[in-house]
Amino acid sequence: MTPLDAQTLHRRRGNPWRPPLLVALVAVTIALTAVIAYPVRTGGDRPGAEPAVIPAGLSTVPGGTPAAAVITAPCLAQLADTLATAANASRSANATPASPAAYTRTHTRSWAAQDTMIPSGTSSRTIIITETWQWRAADGSGRTVSTTPGSASHTVTDHPAGGIPAPLPEPTPTDPHTLATHLAAAQPPEMGPQWIIRAVVDVHLTQHPAPATRIALLRLLATAEAVICQGTAADRAGRAGITVAVEHRQARDTLIIDRAGGVLAHESTDLGPPPGMDKNAPHLRSYTLIVDRSHEPTIDTAQATR
Repeated sequence: MTPLDAQTLHRRRGNPWRPPLLVALVAVTIALTAVIAYPVRTGGDRPGAEPAVIPAGLSTVPGGTPAAAVITAPCLAQLADTLATAANASRSANATPASPAAYTRTHTRSWAAQDTMIPSGTSSRTIIITETWQWRAADGSGRTVSTTPGSASHTVTDHPAGGIPAPLPEPTPTDPHTLATHLAAAQPPEMGPQWIIRAVVDVHLTQHPAPATRIALLRLLATAEAVICQGTAADRAGRAGITVAVEHRQARDTLIIDRAGGVLAHESTDLGPPPGMDKNAPHLRSYTLIVDRSHEPTIDTAQATR
C-alpha cells in the first residue's frame, strides 16, 4: 500500500472548525425540509372544512404514515360542501333536539337473490321481496315487523337492549377518524373496496345520523378507494339522487344518495352472468330501498300490520 503524502492527508482531514453561523443555517434548512415533507391534518370533522386525513390502515403510504385524502368522488365532496355551507348559515348541523325522540323508525323494502340448484347441475335465481319496519332506541332495543308484499301475515320481533346493533355510538360522532374506525368494525375493509358503501348503508338502516355526521360520511365516501361518481339516477320509488359505485371482482355496489346526504337505496349486482347460474338468471344480488324514516316517541305498528 502506497503511503499518503502529507498534502493529501491534510485535504482529507479538512478544516475541523466551522463558523457557528453556517451550522445554524444548516439546522434551519433541515427543520424547514421536515415541515414541508409531512402533511398537516385538516379539520374534516367540522362542517365546511377540507377533507380529513384517512386513519392509518385505511389509506396509507409506505411506512404507515397517514396519506392526505385524495378525492375520488367529487360529486359527494361538492354535496358535502353545499350541506356544510347551509349548516353554517343556519347553525343547525350540530343542534341538539330539545326533546329527543325515543325511537328511530326505518321503513325498508328489499329484493334479495335466492339461488337454487336445478337438475341440470346449474343454479337458478329467484328474487325474494321483503318489507320491514324497524323501531330502534338508542340502547339497541326495539321492534321489527316484516312481511312479504301481498301477504296478510306479519312477523313481529321484540329486541332487548343491544338486540339491534348499530355501527355508530349515540349520539352519532362527526370526527372522520372515529367514524372510519367504527365503520371498519362493521364492515371489515379486507372484504374489498365496497366495504365502506355497505358500512354507510348499515348506518342509515339502523340510525338517523345527525346532519353533521351525514356531512362527515359524505367526505369519507368522497375520498374512499374505488368509489366513483355515476351521475344521477332514480331509485325504485322514483326518487332521484346522486349515484356512486364500486366495482370489485365482477360485482358492482351502487349507492343512491339524496340531496340531504341520506341514503335512498343500495344495489349489488353481478357484472356478468353469475357463475354456475342458468343463463337467464337475473344479475341482481340484492337491492335495499329505504322507503321512509322518522323519529317516533313510541312504537306504533298500526301502519306496518294493516
